[in-house]
Amino acid sequence: MQQDGFDIIGDIHGHADALLRLLQKLGYTHKDGGYSHPNRKVVFLGDFIDKGDQQAQVLNIVKNMIDHNTALAIMGNHEFNAICYHSINAKTGQPLRENSPKNQAQHQAFLNEYPLGDAKTHKVIQWFKTLPLFLDREEFRAVHACWDSHSIAVINAYLNKNSINDEFFIQASQANTIEFKAVETLLKGLELKLPENNTFLDQYGHKRDTIRVKWWANKAHTYQDYALVHKDAIKDISTNTLPKNINSPEYLAQKAVFFGHYWFTGKPQILKDNVACLDYSVANHEKLVCYRWHTGDKTLSNQQFIMVSNAP
Repeated sequence: MQQDGFDIIGDIHGHADALLRLLQKLGYTHKDGGYSHPNRKVVFLGDFIDKGDQQAQVLNIVKNMIDHNTALAIMGNHEFNAICYHSINAKTGQPLRENSPKNQAQHQAFLNEYPLGDAKTHKVIQWFKTLPLFLDREEFRAVHACWDSHSIAVINAYLNKNSINDEFFIQASQANTIEFKAVETLLKGLELKLPENNTFLDQYGHKRDTIRVKWWANKAHTYQDYALVHKDAIKDISTNTLPKNINSPEYLAQKAVFFGHYWFTGKPQILKDNVACLDYSVANHEKLVCYRWHTGDKTLSNQQFIMVSNAP
């Protein structure tokens, strides 16, 4: 089969109906237990779970496509959180992610279909552990939230030992370890502390004193310019000038990079000639978005976004 390209799909969050509509729009059909295209393959950017009420259906579609070699997939922060929520540290006897009311509420849609301690839940969590944290292909790169060379190097140190093992998840669930910082960056984004006494409320109503930043560009002058926060919070972000050493992580590689995670809204558009976000808030009744990458493409184009609405 000649491979004409890849269809890169953003965060799904338990919305199987939207995923099926998008696959159909892209020309994928169901046969032999999975969805496939005559000459294309899907890349899923993670965050398959939580939020929506079709968790198992989404996971069955994604896993079947991977098993039939019609898709690739990476881990999102929600899969990582699920691994830690459902895994016990043998040394402490405690979950790697605290089963607190706050964490349970964020994870409840998954728990409704995959109860804590259930055999089928264990099976899914074990599958989550097999998902890579990034893809670095000859054609393009894919990561859930942020491409950062230092964090990639930390993960590659484990990959050189053949696998991301349980010890990695133990280390990565403990604040202040290099594994924790690497996972936080790759799966949630680069973080910057705000000036003293500057806080804002995130989309869940939690008070924050740090912001995720626009890691792909270094043309911001103020904290507000650099901030990746929901639109209602931007007014609360400081307009102080950024320290001169802040804007160093600009993505300068020629290879295109695709990511999700950030709950963008509105009309999908590229961020740079080689950078595109594909999360457009499907769980908030916005859109499920795909970028149609053709073999031989050198730069990205706004004409290659394909989407379906998830309006109620």
